Amino acid sequence: MAAGLATGMVTLAVIADVLAQRANTTGATGASAWVRRRMVVSALDARSGAPELGAGEVASRIIAGGSACGRIIPLVSSAVRTVLTAIAALALLGTIDPLLPLVLLVGAPIGYAVLRPFTRRSTDASTAYQEAQGRIADRLVDALAGLRTIRASGTVDQEVARILSPLPELRAAGLRSWELQRGLAVSFGLLTPALHVAVIGAAGWALAVGRISPGQLIAAVGYAALALGTVDKIDIVVDLAGIRAGAARVVDFVRPIRPAEGEELLPSGVGEIRFDDVSVRRAGVTVLDQVSLRVAAGSTVAIVGPSGSGKSALTGLLGRMVEPDAGRVLIDGHDIAELTTTQLRQAVAYGFERPVLLGQTVADAIAYARPAVPAVLESPRTQNMDRGMDVLLAATAAHADEFIRRLPLGYHTPVVDAPLSGGEQQRLGLARAVAQGARVLVLDDATSSLDTATEANVVEALSDALSGRTKLVVAHRAATAARADRVAWFVGGRLLRVDTHARLWRDPSYRTLFSPAADDLAEDRTR
Repeated sequence: MAAGLATGMVTLAVIADVLAQRANTTGATGASAWVRRRMVVSALDARSGAPELGAGEVASRIIAGGSACGRIIPLVSSAVRTVLTAIAALALLGTIDPLLPLVLLVGAPIGYAVLRPFTRRSTDASTAYQEAQGRIADRLVDALAGLRTIRASGTVDQEVARILSPLPELRAAGLRSWELQRGLAVSFGLLTPALHVAVIGAAGWALAVGRISPGQLIAAVGYAALALGTVDKIDIVVDLAGIRAGAARVVDFVRPIRPAEGEELLPSGVGEIRFDDVSVRRAGVTVLDQVSLRVAAGSTVAIVGPSGSGKSALTGLLGRMVEPDAGRVLIDGHDIAELTTTQLRQAVAYGFERPVLLGQTVADAIAYARPAVPAVLESPRTQNMDRGMDVLLAATAAHADEFIRRLPLGYHTPVVDAPLSGGEQQRLGLARAVAQGARVLVLDDATSSLDTATEANVVEALSDALSGRTKLVVAHRAATAARADRVAWFVGGRLLRVDTHARLWRDPSYRTLFSPAADDLAEDRTR
């Protein structure tokens, strides 16, 4: 019987080892890649419900969290091999004398009593360590974004101190982890030989009373050593604590319920917009309170109000970058929550105050939101526009074509090498929105960096190019509001009035919105 158990143990060990080797390669890398992809999607998709974190913290979670989740598979495979070995060794001990495995099992409650608080405390320490790392990464990314300002201000030392201020917390968490591991090693370092001696003593007693033979005594000592050898794998528990901490930060990032994507297609229409009793709350604060607003197809409505009045939240609703807590948003009579993401993106285009230009070249940046547009033009030297008419028309409408052609390679100039002013970046952002060909265009203060004359020219050109499209414009300038068909005036998340700019201008409170003191562009924007 013992020989059969030994053979079975060896067979199981070989099978487990083969499976573990496969899991440690294909499974681990595949799991890490899958988790990181999910986290990247959550970070980029506003509808995911992921918590709003800094860029450094997000990168830290994606890197560390993905790695932690990938380590789960080899950890489990190693734990399975360890448990199988221990069970087989105990079974072999039982074939010699039933008393011997019972002696070893006496140590199980003691080991559990040691492991349980260690796992909890070590997980807390690992979490604190990773959170401190995330704060350092977040501050470093912020500092790199403002590098020119830091150098010009001579505040390098101050920034270094600010970035590294979480180091004491990082050190304390690291020391706490090592102290816990040391305590665990000492505890099991005492428990293991004590149990081994107990088994040897029990086997010696069994030999003395004639229950086992001298050969069985030697075998019992070997089997006990094999069973207790699993204690050497106590690093599995240490790894588990780090993995639990990393996985918890992953779950926190991807767990929120994602609003279901609709399945309906949006029929052709003229771009009528309706907000029906829409409310939005953030962290318990009401940002929009039962707002009802109708925007006629083909019209231009300016959204005005002081900082924090809910302007950007309202415009974010159209692209589902903000989800309503109550009410509905409709385009041409269709609830946008029932539309597919593709349909919604084709129906609503955005131009932002500070557009980020994505893509290899300037032409790519303009065509970015509409992959079907041929962004790569025939030749950077001849500037043959035959394949890029949509890009050209969009750039012309945004008054960007002239300065683009002055760039070193024109439309083929790499974005990173293009010396662009803030106003030129805004015009490229507008061109991108125009090229999208959407029936609804949302301009979130998208001309704020243009001088008055340029803005007037751009708006006139856009009006011609976008004739018949519905436009929702967040306005901080009186001239911008004056060009709109109607103005929606927001105060404290509520829609106060909807009227023409000329009529609203009679109200002194409305006029103060456009005074220099009220021109506060620091409103929290939803991008």
